[in-house]
Amino acid sequence: MKKILTNNKLLTIFLMFLFGNLSSATLTFMISWTVLKQTHQASQFALISTISSVVMLVTMPLVGIIVDKYNHKKLLLVAQCFSIFVLLIFIIQPFQNLLAYILFSVGLDLGDLLFSITMYASVKSLSEEKQEMSQINGIEQGVGALFAIISPGLAGVFLTFITVKSFSWLEIFCEAVVILMVLRLNFKEKKTVRKKTDKEDEKSSYKTVFKLLKKKSALLIIVGILIALNFLLGSINVGIPFMLNHRFHGNTIILGIVQLTFPAGIIVGSFLTQKLQKYFIFKVLKISYFSCAFVILGFGIVLALMLKNMIVIVACLALLMLLIGLSLGISRVPMMTFAQNNIPEEIQGRAFTIIDTSAQILAPVGLMFYGLLFDHFQGQWIYLISGVLMILAITIGFRFVDKVDKEDYVF
Repeated sequence: MKKILTNNKLLTIFLMFLFGNLSSATLTFMISWTVLKQTHQASQFALISTISSVVMLVTMPLVGIIVDKYNHKKLLLVAQCFSIFVLLIFIIQPFQNLLAYILFSVGLDLGDLLFSITMYASVKSLSEEKQEMSQINGIEQGVGALFAIISPGLAGVFLTFITVKSFSWLEIFCEAVVILMVLRLNFKEKKTVRKKTDKEDEKSSYKTVFKLLKKKSALLIIVGILIALNFLLGSINVGIPFMLNHRFHGNTIILGIVQLTFPAGIIVGSFLTQKLQKYFIFKVLKISYFSCAFVILGFGIVLALMLKNMIVIVACLALLMLLIGLSLGISRVPMMTFAQNNIPEEIQGRAFTIIDTSAQILAPVGLMFYGLLFDHFQGQWIYLISGVLMILAITIGFRFVDKVDKEDYVF
């Protein structure tokens, strides 16, 4: 933290992520919980995330081309201005039904997608050395996790006396502050020799990226593991809010308490990552992903025990959420830095959209799948089976990773 405060560039980036996450995470929880309270159905709760995820997957390839083609600083400003436009439209329009919330979420997610992919591709051009890349990635994850801790509780409190529309005004203010921070940043844009002709040029440019990623087979294998993980983690994203809402009669405070432990684990994991740098990255990823799988099994065991005491139930679920956040937090920063070090800067926009699209491709299917399961089946069996499937996916994936020639990579 001391390095951030004494480094003008890192301080600007810190403030940019700080205000970028200050109200957006709370707004996201408020939208989801409003839909859940209105419908009382896990499938409807999952629908809003599913549709938004599908739209993200469809638009990611175009975003990748745009990021590699245009000035990153201008793209960040466009992303923020677009988000402000969406917020104003939502505030002005008179409806507060499921369709309105879906369109609102999709619009905000599109702005966030452009911003996040541009930032991923800009880390190298903003950094003077490899250590600074890890610091920027750590700031992004740490700040995001910090406000994810605060946001569930804030959302539960705010929903008792304020509407989503009213809260959107605070989000507009925060988006405006982010614009000011982006204007202060200096990007070392690389000049790339690339024809700007027709769609065939764009398609061929993606073929080039696919060829390069194919040579980096370890990245592709890990992305394959992430595809399975993101599908199975739908059991957490849908199941925990649904079961807590059902068991505690829509008490958003309890839901907030349980869910805030997940980002708390991510923050702890981010600190532990700095201590684990001497260890081989694939070993760290293997341990963290297997830990996620055993935590999923833990959810099934807790539910199978049929605990009656509310405090014990909340404590057990909160601990498991903390552990799964810890596992994912340990893996993310080294994984992102590893990818940025092994992908040429001039194609990182397209490369990260391919990686993100691949990693997220089954996420919306997982949300709807688990939404239907939790509407019709007991939660303990869903978690126990999901945990076993996750263990199988990780075991098979890392069996291939262990065979990769490590000399072809920068660590």
